[in-house]
Amino acid sequence: MPTRRVLRESPALIGRPQETRRLHRLVDDLAAGRGGALLILGEAGIGKTALLESAPTPPRTTVLRACGREIDRQRDYDGLHQLCAPLLAAVTELSQPRREALEAAFRPGGDPDPFLVGTAVLGLLSDASAERPVLGVVDDAHWMDRASTRALAFAARRVRDARVAFLVAARQPGDRTELASLPSLLLTGLPEQDARRLLSQRVRAPLDRPVRDRVIAEARGNPLALLELSRTAGLPDPDTPPGAASAGTPMEASFRRRVAALPADTRRLLLVAAAEPTGNPLYLWRAVRHLGIGVEAAAPAEEAELLSVDLWIRFSHPLVRSIVWYDAAPADRRTAHRALAVAAAAQEPDRWIWHHSQSLAGPDEATARALERSASLDGVPGRAAAFLEAAARLTPDAWDRAARTLSAAGTQRDAGAHEAAERLLALACSGPLDERLTAGAETLRARMALDRGRCDTAAGLLRRAAALMSSVDASLAREVRLDELAATACAGRLATGPRPPQTADGPRRSPPPGPPRPLDLLLDGLTDRARGGVAFAAPALERALRAYLDDRDTRPYGPGEAWALCSAAVDLWDDSAWRRLADRQVRDARRPGALPTVLPAALNRRALVHVHAGEFEAAAALVREAGSLPGHTGRWGVPCVRTVLAAWRGDRSRTAGLASEARRDAVARGEGHLLTAVEYAEAVLFNGLGRPADTVRLWRSVHHLDETGLHTWGLAELVEAAARSGHPDLARAALEGVLRRTRAGSTDWALGVRLRCRALLSGDSEAGDLHQEAVRRLELSDAILHTARGRLLYGEWLRAGGYRTEARRQLQRANSVLSACGAAAFAARAARELRAAGGHNRPLRTGPADTSCLTPQELRIARLVATGATSREVGTELCLSPRTVDAHLRSVFKKMGISSRRQLHGMNLLR
Repeated sequence: MPTRRVLRESPALIGRPQETRRLHRLVDDLAAGRGGALLILGEAGIGKTALLESAPTPPRTTVLRACGREIDRQRDYDGLHQLCAPLLAAVTELSQPRREALEAAFRPGGDPDPFLVGTAVLGLLSDASAERPVLGVVDDAHWMDRASTRALAFAARRVRDARVAFLVAARQPGDRTELASLPSLLLTGLPEQDARRLLSQRVRAPLDRPVRDRVIAEARGNPLALLELSRTAGLPDPDTPPGAASAGTPMEASFRRRVAALPADTRRLLLVAAAEPTGNPLYLWRAVRHLGIGVEAAAPAEEAELLSVDLWIRFSHPLVRSIVWYDAAPADRRTAHRALAVAAAAQEPDRWIWHHSQSLAGPDEATARALERSASLDGVPGRAAAFLEAAARLTPDAWDRAARTLSAAGTQRDAGAHEAAERLLALACSGPLDERLTAGAETLRARMALDRGRCDTAAGLLRRAAALMSSVDASLAREVRLDELAATACAGRLATGPRPPQTADGPRRSPPPGPPRPLDLLLDGLTDRARGGVAFAAPALERALRAYLDDRDTRPYGPGEAWALCSAAVDLWDDSAWRRLADRQVRDARRPGALPTVLPAALNRRALVHVHAGEFEAAAALVREAGSLPGHTGRWGVPCVRTVLAAWRGDRSRTAGLASEARRDAVARGEGHLLTAVEYAEAVLFNGLGRPADTVRLWRSVHHLDETGLHTWGLAELVEAAARSGHPDLARAALEGVLRRTRAGSTDWALGVRLRCRALLSGDSEAGDLHQEAVRRLELSDAILHTARGRLLYGEWLRAGGYRTEARRQLQRANSVLSACGAAAFAARAARELRAAGGHNRPLRTGPADTSCLTPQELRIARLVATGATSREVGTELCLSPRTVDAHLRSVFKKMGISSRRQLHGMNLLR
């Protein structure tokens, strides 16, 4: 039943019937028990706030509100605290890790795991919605701190099956990319007819027709601009000298005149409110009392509709805050901060040092050192960078100022604020730099190029940075050199400029004193890889992997290091090491204090391991999570995982679309490694669909390349396709590549793939033994899909040779596994071969299991359990306790007529 709507007249609602209906549909869905989210976008004054306020509220609904403030952007989780404040009493009901994460988020100086914060917020909202619907209303989200918007977006994308809805208003998201994935509604200017209707309804003073036309033309359909301009249209400003023009837009000029008309004490109160980041009225009253101003000074600002005072201090529009602050004299701003420092001194030392630093007119080394100390103790990069930037401003010595500015730039980069990092880097480079600072600046510049996704460009910059760093810090120079080699390998065929010849002179010949670190061993392996290929580098890479798998190395990996490690494990065909390294990277990326840009890449690398093991649902869950995080389109080829997953599932249209998108992305970023991954994915699809000629066409011109990672997998696909489509010479050439690359690894995975490829080009006398041994070896590895494909090829060979009984046995087992994993194209190919061998298609579950009796939550749990996930792992993914997961599973078993988790493993649970 739709909610009864009682709408008050609002400027934003005139001329916006479609926008209003869409907002109300979301609220109706909430009343019906369905969740959702809507992001309302538009310029300042376009009517976002009024549209939010017009939303009806279903009966017995909990409404949560938050409003972003420009001055709070560096205060992590401030906006989230506003939103969740009415629910904080229920935090004790959350599981311990989530409770501790949320408590740390709301504690000054806390450094929680962002993922746990997101799941904690989702759990808090889900628990509250069990009693009554929950509506979250967030205004000015573009001013909200990044940590809050990340947690907000995480929750908003996952509330569809709960009685929780979000209405979020923002200008264009800008660097808040996490909001961009929400369903959006763009508000544009009112048409001229509606603008005239708004003026006639809302403006009581008569306006001459020429004045009205000018107001409409200048406002460009912006409702707030229409009303502000109409207040003073045609009226001279007595304080403006003849011929003088107001600064800024007409709307800014109108706000500026209203502020200037206030009493002096009220303007000073507004200035303190503009400098106070929390909006807490207690801080404001305490600070203005220090200035000799009483609370009654706020009344004129409230009467002028510039400020509202209740539980929070709020400006009527962000422009008002900006005008109050930027029109004030520097001395007056410092006075406001000094008053706020006095107000905060007893409660929060970090708040005190911040306001104290802003109250100083000139350099102060003692305060700069205190700010630097606060930055070192603050595990949140955004706040630490703000402290460091303030410290640099107060540093009297030019060299120290450049060093602190450079440190602030690096910390902003760690926080994912790339524009701020580039600004600070340019500022640091404008000062005096010694050899060490020059090397540090060049290293930061190179790594920011890598952040922007230009592996080809970054490789050259990293090479130069490593050369500069080698004379001041040999250990750090080796880290930069490793990033350079990783970027070069990632660029692959798209590398630009000449590559420097590899010689014995360089970091490898001058290791740091003492025992080599795991990173040093990896660098040696990558250097050997660049010199002589995978086979030549295998011993060094093997030593590096063993060192990294030693639990004594607990430091977090750098981005290039993490990518190179997993690539080394793949080059050595060591799927056990690959899985362990990917698991550790995800654990490290989820830890408190981890850089926000690390997790998306780690999740995608772990997802690819899941694909290798035939765990498609687990892989898809990680890919979805990675896609919901900021930075998910970043470095190191992570977009390839979606394409590979779609290809293994046999989804033609999705694979084609993702492959096209990934190719454009690869060329734009100079990332040849991604092209290789896309070509491998398409080869998998074509071979599954029984179109080997398409694989031959795709790989004929690239099989000779010597690239790391997935290139060897593509060669194995080419051996099969060329052998099946009558291209023996190409098949033998590809086989040589496979044999050369698999010699680098002595694992069962490597031996199984090598034997399988040899079997395809061997005579009947030995092909059967090779196929049989290939299947045996692959069964000993984690390569579930490759084991099933080995059985498929063996069964095809047996059927062609007339061994129909054994062929049916191999094909039946292949079909069962491929169907259970969701590899639809290969399962269909196995089913066709099985029928041709006289068998019947009886996989464990050939088609999708009947899940119509399951609730959406039960279906999600069943899918994850079918991949082998434990109740604790399912609970972490879905923000449920293990006990709740087990209760849902009992319901699943009863409805589906099964009695154990093992029976779920063989089912295709896709609807």
